Amino acid sequence: MDDHHLSVERIDALMGCGNLLSFLELFSHRFSSNSYSAFSLLLVDLNNFMKFNKEHGHEQGDAVLHWVSIVLKDTGLPVYRIGGDEVIVVLTGGTPQEKENLARDVFSRLNRESAQFEWSNPASVMLIHFGNERFEIADLWIAISDVLQDAKVEVGHGFLVNHYTRETSENNYQIGVINTLTERLLSFASRLEASNQLAYLDPNTQLPNSLAAEKEIERTLQQAHDTDGNFSILFIDGDNLRLYNDISYSAGDEMIRNLANTLSQHLRPGDFLARWRVGDEFFVILPDTPSDKALHVAERLRAAVENESKTWRIPVSVSIGMADYPARGTSIRDLLDAVEKSAKQAKDNGKNQVVYL
Repeated sequence: MDDHHLSVERIDALMGCGNLLSFLELFSHRFSSNSYSAFSLLLVDLNNFMKFNKEHGHEQGDAVLHWVSIVLKDTGLPVYRIGGDEVIVVLTGGTPQEKENLARDVFSRLNRESAQFEWSNPASVMLIHFGNERFEIADLWIAISDVLQDAKVEVGHGFLVNHYTRETSENNYQIGVINTLTERLLSFASRLEASNQLAYLDPNTQLPNSLAAEKEIERTLQQAHDTDGNFSILFIDGDNLRLYNDISYSAGDEMIRNLANTLSQHLRPGDFLARWRVGDEFFVILPDTPSDKALHVAERLRAAVENESKTWRIPVSVSIGMADYPARGTSIRDLLDAVEKSAKQAKDNGKNQVVYL
């Protein structure tokens, strides 16, 4: 499981770009350094988007946001959704004129392609230049607020270029309040992330736990449903691992860690491994993997445990059940029932084998 699945989300689920938190973290790090370099923000604000949603429905509104994200990602630059219908592209390097040309291209494309949604004048595009000065997070919000207000006044134009300079005092009350709120938001995100790590990690193996596994299979299932894709899951159950607990619980914990490490080393990048509950069971998700390829992965895991555990205190083996989407189920419950049934059959057949029913 990728680390970001256990952390506070920094990706906007609908648009697939950075969210407000990732935007704030980017500039919090940037402004905390002692080097100052010019940059620009390309801000896109959809015009009358609430009205569009009301008239055309939220499904069509979501389609519009997805389209906007494609247009902005095609710039090849970092994109962040900072509000319901406000999206920012961060521009570094290049001349102000090159940035303005890019912004005008975005504005032109948005107006040209909006015909597919029967929507004229879809967005205001604003380019904000920041010079080689010392800025704070508050300056971003003041600049964004100012240019959004200008866009409302000049709604007929739809394209604006603004040069922001910090003319206010370092002790300006407005800047102080905004910076304090931002610091508290980032601090809250850090504390929430620490709580997530505790809630979704198995303390012995440091693998995702059952709660994290359930979230991941739900996410994988939804993605496969949306893309007409497939995936497979494995349920791995240790064979006679209680022999280690007969030595000591510490020995049992060590064996579980060794087993987790062995499984991790023989999975592919992008595969998901979790400890299932608190015993000797593990759960694997193999994204975009049909049953024939999943069987090869499962057999590789089984053989690796059998071979590598020969150097442990007591050699062990595992029984593995397999199920795949959509052949063995299209819901989480059906898939779990199928994979547990296969694992039980592997046990009943004599253990140390892979079964796919």
